[in-house]
Amino acid sequence: MRRWKIILTAAALALAAAGCSPGNEKEEEPVKKVEDLVIEVDQPEAAQETEQEEDKEKEETPEQKTRTQTVVLDPGHSSVVASGTEPLGPGSTENKAADTSGTSGTVSGLTEYELNLTVSQKLRTELQNRGYTVLMTRESNDVPVSCIERADVANNSDADAFVRIHANGSEDSSAKGAMTICITPDNPFYPALYEQARALSDCIINNLSEVTGCENDGVWETDSMSGNNWSQVPATIVEMGYMTNPDEDALMATDDYQNKIVKGIADGIDQYFGYR
Repeated sequence: MRRWKIILTAAALALAAAGCSPGNEKEEEPVKKVEDLVIEVDQPEAAQETEQEEDKEKEETPEQKTRTQTVVLDPGHSSVVASGTEPLGPGSTENKAADTSGTSGTVSGLTEYELNLTVSQKLRTELQNRGYTVLMTRESNDVPVSCIERADVANNSDADAFVRIHANGSEDSSAKGAMTICITPDNPFYPALYEQARALSDCIINNLSEVTGCENDGVWETDSMSGNNWSQVPATIVEMGYMTNPDEDALMATDDYQNKIVKGIADGIDQYFGYR
């Protein structure tokens, strides 16, 4: 418990010692030095506890940085698949399917499009709590959205990052791990975006694997993803894990692991923009 010290100078006692009485005058005696009187006063416990709580609050509350960036999240696929084909990129003569149905969980029974939307919605909340402006390419599973339409959401909103949420699938049930996918340095459509797209991809996969503890399969550079090719802002595809791997599928179906994925991706986005 803290104590306050009050120091009183006993001037009155010193005067009395000097013989200031109305009787017969006597020869003045030397003034005796009176030691300072020290009184210890207990500080009320409530006030002390309040101070301690305020000090602790200051220590635990980090300085908040204002996020001015806009992030577009793209939950991959949908229950209603966009029909037809689209050019691989602006001006390309090569066409690809406008969208596909995605994969599904070996043991969870979840479809990829359901998992992608659930994680994206959680990620949106997390990023908004961190101060970002967040837009989604779709908010339900019954709306068809082509790859060009997905990229256009990012392009038309002048976004700072386009993060596409997916889960992987393989004929090999032992395949596991997370990865990100971005364009190559020789991308025929927007090569100037390569360095930013690669940095975004690196930041996300490294933080994602650190938080979740999953295998880090790194960054796959390819110009075969039309959604990335049509994006005029830095874009990455996040492959959260393999739904065809029983262990990873079971993990990705849980709230706890989904929350770890969300934190890892959000931390990666923070690092990319210089907040970490």
